Amino acid sequence: MDSSATVHTITRPDSTATIVAGSGWNVDAGPLMILPTVDGGLTAGSLLRPEATELTVGDTIGVGRSVGDGRIELFSRSGPVGVARFTVAAAPRMDEGCTAWPVARLSSAASAPIRPWTAAFVAGHVVSIPLDSIEGLAPRDSVRLAADLTRLASGLRDDTSATFHGLPFVVLRANRARGLDTTFIVATLARHVNQEDAPREERLVIVVNVVGEDAKNWTVAWHERAAGREDDLVVAEPLMAFYTARTKNVHLLFGRDDGVALGAALLTRDARGWHVLWESAVAGCN
Repeated sequence: MDSSATVHTITRPDSTATIVAGSGWNVDAGPLMILPTVDGGLTAGSLLRPEATELTVGDTIGVGRSVGDGRIELFSRSGPVGVARFTVAAAPRMDEGCTAWPVARLSSAASAPIRPWTAAFVAGHVVSIPLDSIEGLAPRDSVRLAADLTRLASGLRDDTSATFHGLPFVVLRANRARGLDTTFIVATLARHVNQEDAPREERLVIVVNVVGEDAKNWTVAWHERAAGREDDLVVAEPLMAFYTARTKNVHLLFGRDDGVALGAALLTRDARGWHVLWESAVAGCN
């Protein structure tokens, strides 16, 4: 990374120091990440550098030196899905006023084909935390969990939009973390106003602290709302959960992609609870 980037130290509850870049990025997670793009298929993605600004999203200087042999680990929400190698290509040509991240082209590091993935990191930096979909539950349990999530969403105090107030939420996706002493659920919910000429939608992403099996003891620890026309809405999409081998703090990676603009954010859980640790620059059009 750019040697001029500033760093500072944050002390975690276990007294292990984590080096955090000036942008907020946890350096233990590696020098970059790769996210799939809409038209990249399984063998290409966008290369995001944590310290990039809106003016430097397309830069590739120093990327090769930071990743050694180019091996990356591919992950889905449910865990690791394979190892690949990547090469960097220049960002695609864009119209004036638009930017794009460099392109990472992937090739399988084994004989097996590349499987569907949601994020990739330089090998050896992160350990994934499996996120199990509620679709894998028995129908009765799935329905009960969806009802609990909609109840929690409806009880949030910042529900001030007159357009959507009182309308029911629908759970679009919900995943429960597995293998943690203190688990959580990350869920995406929506509610709609079906105006024929301009349908509007509100998306709500929540992270729920799960205490025991009685949902009355659960709390929404973090949430983000987005509302607007269905075609223009950019929302946070949970991509994976992980920790780094050195610190063990839980991280949740979100992507924001509407087919034009692409960015990411990293949520972390520490002694302060859940909070945004890092947000990337956004590549897209002004």
